[in-house]
Amino acid sequence: MTDISAIKALAFGLLDGGGDIFTNFPGYLSHQLFSSLGGKNTSVNEKTAYEIAWGSSFAGRRSAVMFKNVGLNVAADPFLNSMLLGINAGLVIIVFDDVYVEGSQSRQDSRHYFNFFRGLWFEPYNVQNAYDVAYKSFSLSEKYKTPVIIRVTNPLINMSSDLKRKKKQKKSNKPVYDHRKFVVHPTNYLYQRKTLLKKNDRIQKYINGLYKNVFVETKDNLFVFGCCVNEQKKYLKDNYGRVQFFTYPLPQKTTNLIKKSKNLIVLEQGDDFACREVGNLTKNLLLGNNTGSMPDMSKNYIVSKNYEKLFSAVKAIRPTFVIGDLGEYTKDTYGTIDACLCLGSSIGVATGCALAGYQKSLVITGDGAYLHSGKNALMESIERKITLKIVVLCNGGCRVTGGQKIPGDLFDQPKEVRVFKLNYDKTTTAVFKETLKKMIDSKFTTILYVLM
Repeated sequence: MTDISAIKALAFGLLDGGGDIFTNFPGYLSHQLFSSLGGKNTSVNEKTAYEIAWGSSFAGRRSAVMFKNVGLNVAADPFLNSMLLGINAGLVIIVFDDVYVEGSQSRQDSRHYFNFFRGLWFEPYNVQNAYDVAYKSFSLSEKYKTPVIIRVTNPLINMSSDLKRKKKQKKSNKPVYDHRKFVVHPTNYLYQRKTLLKKNDRIQKYINGLYKNVFVETKDNLFVFGCCVNEQKKYLKDNYGRVQFFTYPLPQKTTNLIKKSKNLIVLEQGDDFACREVGNLTKNLLLGNNTGSMPDMSKNYIVSKNYEKLFSAVKAIRPTFVIGDLGEYTKDTYGTIDACLCLGSSIGVATGCALAGYQKSLVITGDGAYLHSGKNALMESIERKITLKIVVLCNGGCRVTGGQKIPGDLFDQPKEVRVFKLNYDKTTTAVFKETLKKMIDSKFTTILYVLM
């Protein structure tokens, strides 16, 4: 194929690599990639777009979400929690970093998010590399059980060249039921943190092998990160040894070359993030540091007993998935919740599960989380013609933090939504079971308000 743009190359890579479900909120050309992938339904915001993509991955379908760098700020809550929780089927995030400020209010560099939980990031340097990275990103995501991030900058977007495509992949995964993996909650944090560290160790070994034959020892070295076509020309005339980087983390072998370099130039697009990463490799490790201990407080958290009638009924009807939100009910005595990504995420995640083919899931959320961001996600699910089954626990606001009321109309719903209301104290387990069964079997989007 000739004269292919970098955006088209990314699209071909994601499609040939087995990408199945794509989401987007428009911003700095991310919507062009979405259109190239056949995307039709724009999400209400980046947070919901991310939650839907993660939900589809959780349910077993390879998914990708794309937005600009400022959009990652909006999606930061589900993004960071997904780095801790991990994925089921491959999940890829494509971030368009507008480092030239061509269509953004300020220059921001998404790579700083790498410092939270690290993981596996790519920054392609030409059109073929963009395709190759996108092509293998889903399989790498599944191998290391982590979202894979692809950072795209202005110089790459403006490139075009010949492209060699590979054989198309097709894969879906079976659902995984594991509370410790997929429910973000203090009782699961230490397990998830230890799992994350093991993932990052495995990713580092992969990176070391990826750069096995690219290091040539010279006194003057040029480290090029991502696409820096114009910036490197003058240094190559002076016979600098050039090393092309396109991943974070860096390979460990980089340390040896740094120590032997008389002159070292780091070229990158955005902030001095890569330069600092290079500098960190030369620090005296004997100095050490102490950031405080992290005690195991998981047994101190109260498992909620306030909703046993409801959760007993949920267990009895056995929905395909029970998607929860953050609240005092997230950890109940029956261990009912199958997945919880972040506050207000349950409706978005359930929408992703539905897109993956699992319609008979049950959402459990609180009135605070619903008004926080769930209500917007519901509008998108209706637009996508997805019928959700939602339980809203109405306890007067944010009960865990003292009962603060969240502004908004809880009961105002569009005509597509059917509504039930039950008073918790006056309702038996049998009635909850009967009502939930009616909801699951209904062909309409249905909300059950449980008045506490």
